[in-house]
Amino acid sequence: MVLDESSLERLRLKLRYKVLYHVGHNCPDVDDLIQETITRFLRAGQNGQIRNTEEFGAFVNGVCRNVILEYRRRSRREPVVDDELRAPEQSVRPEAEIIDMRDAIDAGLAALAERDRMILRSLYLEGKEKEDICAEWRMTDSQFRVVLFRAKERFRRAYEMKRENGPHH
Repeated sequence: MVLDESSLERLRLKLRYKVLYHVGHNCPDVDDLIQETITRFLRAGQNGQIRNTEEFGAFVNGVCRNVILEYRRRSRREPVVDDELRAPEQSVRPEAEIIDMRDAIDAGLAALAERDRMILRSLYLEGKEKEDICAEWRMTDSQFRVVLFRAKERFRRAYEMKRENGPHH
């Protein structure tokens, strides 16, 4: 299985959205998690471990999920900061920030029309290919680009409004 440069870059972008959603924007290891996922995926492809190489989105999604879970387990066991360095006190725990961010993402998605919500979920969270989404929603490539652009803008506005209003509004 061979991926060209643009396919690999699209895959990297989709993985970035997924990883950021699950570990948060404050995580310093986002790029490492993405790279580890891609490395494992490519290695599995080279070793013939992917059954359906034409539709590998679900496989990559599973690999990414495993990388994130391993990262969480490892980060719970290992001390993050040197014992001699004192971390500044935070008023909000990082877990709370991640929960607030997820709530804002969920609220942003909930504010969208069903088609917009399903297209964003399919593309960025489930890792489906654009061609599959176009076939599912009976759209041309140009229609898809317009719908995606507008859906992302609507989501961004709803997400920012939720983040500005705080976690409990």
